[in-house]
Amino acid sequence: MPDRPFSDWHTHVYRPEHLGPVWTDRGTELVGRPGFGRADLQEHTRAMAAAGVERFLIVGLRVARIGMDVPNDYVGEYLDAHRDRAIAVGSVDPTQPGAAAELRRAVRTHGLHGVKLSPPYQGFHPHSDEAYEVYRTAADLGIFLMFHQASVFAPQGMNEYASPTMLDRVAREFRDTKILLAHFGKPWMNEAVELMMKNRNVFADVSTLPVKTWQLYNGLRLAIEGHVTDRLVFGSDFPSFDPREAADQFLAVSDLEMPLPIPRAVVEDILYNRPFELLLTS
Repeated sequence: MPDRPFSDWHTHVYRPEHLGPVWTDRGTELVGRPGFGRADLQEHTRAMAAAGVERFLIVGLRVARIGMDVPNDYVGEYLDAHRDRAIAVGSVDPTQPGAAAELRRAVRTHGLHGVKLSPPYQGFHPHSDEAYEVYRTAADLGIFLMFHQASVFAPQGMNEYASPTMLDRVAREFRDTKILLAHFGKPWMNEAVELMMKNRNVFADVSTLPVKTWQLYNGLRLAIEGHVTDRLVFGSDFPSFDPREAADQFLAVSDLEMPLPIPRAVVEDILYNRPFELLLTS
């Protein structure tokens, strides 16, 4: 159990009407809760306090092809009320007209810190012209890029665009822009670690992995051997997972009896010693 406050680098806020039918139906099918759980602004505030989360990153997501649209203004409203302890990542869908202009508006209006993109959910190639227009806009605004560059559950998802290696070109060409990989690029943690070893501007969160013990163990061993654990951060993926329960499960990976163990000091360092300034400063 966490023995002191911690930061949660991956939490969601939304209303039920923001999710669309695919996310709602698949949530019920997979975990028994529509949309993976309640995540309105009031519930988020309650859950963070109950879990002992000191600071949190809130994430929006817009995916036109499955009817999901968490408005940047909704994310910005919550940020405005919690600037002393939160940073916020809005979202645009590069496949939709005006994506770069909406990103610029949202950041200037609300002071958002990053933008969430998902090639496999949104259905775009990471090297496409539309995507590069968004990357250039983020670089101009001085915000970081957050990618769901990992497997997806939606039947409409396109896992052929999900490989972390596809972001190597982006990391090379935008060296002054920080990149955060959600979910450690699961199940391609080996690719994620190689990407991080090569590109010092790439970070990764471990959200959803605490319940996937074998993936988490292998990912952490790869990160230890690749000397990139200093760029791993903890995330719960609330409301899919309760932050304190996810932190408990994350710490427990050091208790596994394995020939190559995960040192307790490594997981505690990731959980407790990752200030948001890592991605907010150049």
